[in-house]
Amino acid sequence: MKMNSNLHKGHKSWTKASWKRLGLLWTSEEEFEEIYQRVISSTHCELCDKPYKSIKDRQMDHIHYIDDHWGWFRNVVCTSCNALRSDRKMSANNTSGYIGISKHFGKTYKQGYFWDFSATINGKKETIKSSIDYDKLVKFADQWKKDNNYYT
Repeated sequence: MKMNSNLHKGHKSWTKASWKRLGLLWTSEEEFEEIYQRVISSTHCELCDKPYKSIKDRQMDHIHYIDDHWGWFRNVVCTSCNALRSDRKMSANNTSGYIGISKHFGKTYKQGYFWDFSATINGKKETIKSSIDYDKLVKFADQWKKDNNYYT
């Protein structure tokens, strides 16, 4: 599949502006050009090596949220691999700061809440483990991801 055959005339300038809005960083115009060409010519995920399902499945992976900003380019990846990066911050409804771990409130727990670790398996989100101890759950999730080759 040729991934860049349908690029519109202003695609490069639009891409550059959108990457800047996201806070993605490059050191020179030459570096931007290198990254841009790598992204638009990529046909397979650089992490799992699967072909992209569509142009929308191709993502520019970058360092996530370090020192209160987004950052440097790493890889061209599929949507799944990009979502599974361990340093990715979750959306506003995830207060844990750890991908896959969410806080839930309930009166059945003495402290009024518990944490759960979920993963998408065969396209379905499944709760893997729940705990009242956040630190132990993070250690468990890290080990589970390694054991199951769940992220890079």
